[in-house]
Amino acid sequence: MLAAAIGTGAGVTGLAFYSFGVFIIPLVDAFGWSRGEISSAASFLILGTALTAPVVGGLVDRFGARRVGLLSMLAGGIGFAAMTTINDSLALFYAAWFVLAVVGGGTTPVVWTRTVNLWFDKSRGLALGVALAGSGLASFFAPPTLTWVISRYGWQGGYLAMGGFLLLVAMPLIALLLKEHPPVIDPTASAATTTTQSPVVIADKPIPGVDFAEALRHPVFWKIASCFFLVSGVISALIINLIPLLVDRGLDRMRAASIAGLMGISVLTGRILIGFLLDRCSAALVATVVLAVCALGCFVLYLPEIPTWLIILSVLAIGLAAAAEVDLVAYLSSRYFGLRAYGRIYGWQLTSFYLGAALSPVLTGMAYDRLQSYGPILFSSAAGLILGALILLTLGTPLFREAN
Repeated sequence: MLAAAIGTGAGVTGLAFYSFGVFIIPLVDAFGWSRGEISSAASFLILGTALTAPVVGGLVDRFGARRVGLLSMLAGGIGFAAMTTINDSLALFYAAWFVLAVVGGGTTPVVWTRTVNLWFDKSRGLALGVALAGSGLASFFAPPTLTWVISRYGWQGGYLAMGGFLLLVAMPLIALLLKEHPPVIDPTASAATTTTQSPVVIADKPIPGVDFAEALRHPVFWKIASCFFLVSGVISALIINLIPLLVDRGLDRMRAASIAGLMGISVLTGRILIGFLLDRCSAALVATVVLAVCALGCFVLYLPEIPTWLIILSVLAIGLAAAAEVDLVAYLSSRYFGLRAYGRIYGWQLTSFYLGAALSPVLTGMAYDRLQSYGPILFSSAAGLILGALILLTLGTPLFREAN
């Protein structure tokens, strides 16, 4: 779980995504691009991730998470270092984020959650919550830390710091800690053998679950995909634009980054709490409550002259929804369809997820540049969250659960 948490936090859906907003204003100052133009680059990051997710899922099913994850982490670290060479070409900036997403596609949750699912069944929700809490740590530490780095070494220093973290910290720890699956003890081995020697592993034990073609025939596959297309789009728009939104409310950059960093606390604790609840309550009920709280936070952020403590609570509500979204996709995919084709099924679910997240920064950037206000964005975000919750309420009981 620790290795998976490090991979999730350092991956393109963790560190790269949650730190993106920190660079918006510095890049506006450096190149004169608009906020909308810069925030649209996040769409290329997410689009590249969406296109590679099914391919990565198939590779993980075939070669395992360790090989795919470490090679992609290496490529991602080099990619961040290469980001320092961009010039005032907006097209080059977009292309750089797309390429980074493609080469870093093996650092997404589709890689790390497969390993966690193989290790855990009864407490799978909590295990996934702990493993995916790495992105919460990224969202907590990255904004204030990178804001400090950028203030002293410029935006190039920020990208170098991110690349260095992947290469010098994340990769060695994952290489040390990650084990693909638990050992399966041969029941014919004697007690003396299994207690005094290395356990006998059955390497080719079949993994239970439905195949990919069968999963596609279930309406629940498409319900999950459509729900998280909406929800991911909302959360992506809110996170990418959070720091500029807070600055527009009168906060200075460092204060805005610090409050945005508090969202990491919500993501971190929320993932563990939501994972705990998923093992004991209906996933649809848990999601409905979380998404409703986030919708309320969107309405609060629209209100004029609100105190700082209400702003903080609203940011924490956004973080809680961000904590739930990826956890729910992984949990529902494994519970409804099993693990036989988990990489491909979850990979395609993440494609829908990331397409929604990729589309929203473009739309919100265009909306802000045209209206010079985040008000309509906040209202449409609340509506999307409520609709997503209603779709989840129609899923019904799980179709498949592997035996303990």
